[in-house]
Amino acid sequence: MLFTEPIASWQDWGRVFQSLEAFTPLAREIFRREGLPFAPLQGLTPGTNGVFRSGPYVVKIFFPKEAGMDPRPDFENEAAVCGRLTEWGVSTPPLRARGVISDKYEFHYLITEYCEGEEAGPWLLSASPGQRADFVRRLKELLAQINRPAQGLIPPIDLLGRALENPRLLDLPPALREEVRARARGLALGERVLVHGDLTGENLLVGKDGRLTLIDCADACLGPAWYELAPIVFELFGCRGELLGLFAGEDKGAFTERVLDAVCLHDFGAHMLRDAPRREGLPPFSSLEEARRFLLSRM
Repeated sequence: MLFTEPIASWQDWGRVFQSLEAFTPLAREIFRREGLPFAPLQGLTPGTNGVFRSGPYVVKIFFPKEAGMDPRPDFENEAAVCGRLTEWGVSTPPLRARGVISDKYEFHYLITEYCEGEEAGPWLLSASPGQRADFVRRLKELLAQINRPAQGLIPPIDLLGRALENPRLLDLPPALREEVRARARGLALGERVLVHGDLTGENLLVGKDGRLTLIDCADACLGPAWYELAPIVFELFGCRGELLGLFAGEDKGAFTERVLDAVCLHDFGAHMLRDAPRREGLPPFSSLEEARRFLLSRM
């Protein structure tokens, strides 16, 4: 066996998924099978899966089903979306290999080229006002490239059903939880386009020339373009007023309502509502009205 760690739960996976020692023999064999040169693994920003740099490549090794979930939807999503984005001319790491290796467990994997750049989250903290304005302009251009019809590319998801049954809602106060569900029930999703769904500070890289590179498409789905607003506002921008103002345009009220729609629909929206006041040292939101006032006050 190349991978010897026991995986019988999500906690087991969380304990080992960043381990260079645990994954080196498995990754070396994957590269051998794909005919690619292997270099010692280096850790990258942790996410859900094992993601490591190996020389000019990045290898992503998906959690096995023994962790408690099926990795195939994420694997197939990311492979399909990466290919389509490359066809559309979006700056994203080119896919070099994909496959499954059966060892102690069955591991799905992807290998892409490594792209230079600084993660957008920390980059924005030190950027000048002019650089931040250019970033927002480039982000809007990137969204225009991504958010296009792509029926048949990936399986459709019942976004409304998922939102109503989302277990993360249990992390909200009961009144806010029911308000989020009620708002989700009333949403008209309109045209479905390809959305990345996880535009956080870790999933956008900023090049030396300011160019944006998109990574990690495992959460991509077909949904309304405004679905992107939840992670952009709460995670990428961290609800910082200057960035919100640049992105929102003149009608900040309408923009805020769309953000609230997105948060009520997004798979991780409940945690965004939970975490935003925590970051600011504020009491938890007890209603969407409090979230609305919070966002408007930022701008």
